[in-house]
Amino acid sequence: MNVARIFADHAAGSPVRQEVAELLAALYRDGIGNPNGGHAEARRARAVLDEARATVAETFDVESRQVTFTGSASEALALALGSELPSGGTLITTTSEHRGARALAARHESAGGAVELIPVDSCGAWRLDDVAPRRDAVAMLTISSGELGTEQDLLALRAMWDEVEGGALILDAVQAAASRRLGFQEVGADHLVIGSAKLEGPAGIAALISAPDRRLRPLVPGGGQERGRRGGTEAVPLAAAFAHALALASRERDAMRTHLSALSRTFEEALGAPETHGLRLTGSSDRSARLPGHHSYAASWVLGDDLVAALDHAGLAISTGSACISGSREPSEALLACGHTIDEARGGIRISFGRTNSVEEARRAATITAATCARIREGLRVEAPFS
Repeated sequence: MNVARIFADHAAGSPVRQEVAELLAALYRDGIGNPNGGHAEARRARAVLDEARATVAETFDVESRQVTFTGSASEALALALGSELPSGGTLITTTSEHRGARALAARHESAGGAVELIPVDSCGAWRLDDVAPRRDAVAMLTISSGELGTEQDLLALRAMWDEVEGGALILDAVQAAASRRLGFQEVGADHLVIGSAKLEGPAGIAALISAPDRRLRPLVPGGGQERGRRGGTEAVPLAAAFAHALALASRERDAMRTHLSALSRTFEEALGAPETHGLRLTGSSDRSARLPGHHSYAASWVLGDDLVAALDHAGLAISTGSACISGSREPSEALLACGHTIDEARGGIRISFGRTNSVEEARRAATITAATCARIREGLRVEAPFS
């Protein structure tokens, strides 16, 4: 990666950490067998896989048998949802869910199922007082919004969900796992989804943590891998690298929050009032209620992808609000749900810092953002009479 450029799209996925990349390279270099065989190489692979599973389990205070490795967080969500939600059942989700979760909800609805949406406030926080719990409902919710940065109130959710009889609670903790401790019992979920790429681990691996009494129905039947929950040979090196990245992130969580908070303060001080650059803050203005290092804005005068392209040309790598809709010119469902206009929902951007960013990079990122917005807005004023 060019050192002159600034990578500020960590909410979409951080570059693989050096220690994790070295472990991954070593496993591939030394050779890893199929963990389901009976020879020495297979037993070694099984030991590596078992250790990775134990590391994930220990991080979330569960038993190893509760951890199922999947190829992505999207697959883990689909596995949990497909195991819990009958074809005619009721699915509860929110109006601000990311595109992958909304696609699962749309598929359920198109098959004749019921979908109920929890409304959100202008910051994207759940309005749980507006929810009437239903017996046997299945809820699929994201703990921390990758688009808006909003961190949800888990205590309020648990109090609400305790009133539901039957059903299941599926929580997406892909963004949250890097910034807050999530003991499985304390969270109160039946299924918890954890990703790797947001933790400086490799893409192509994730985990579903399930309560001991939940039975998973495999999306792809196979030969008994993952205790019969997921067909196909396990990706042992990826699982080991994911577990190592998770362990490092968990150990450094407090230091990471402090570092990212410093970056955010520097960025916000250097940028000044967003309105002076034609930007409107999205999500909460309360920094303690947002993911650390996360900044999101909306502009009504430019498409988000066009602004991302201009910033990219200036040396700053960011994204539109949600990685799921990046490259699309459709308005963000999350911003619409928060009450933003269609033009603002098409102009959302997200700047998210990570462990490898420096204070100087945060300052430069603000300078680049301000200068790029000024240049585009001046061009629009000049060209407007001729449009």
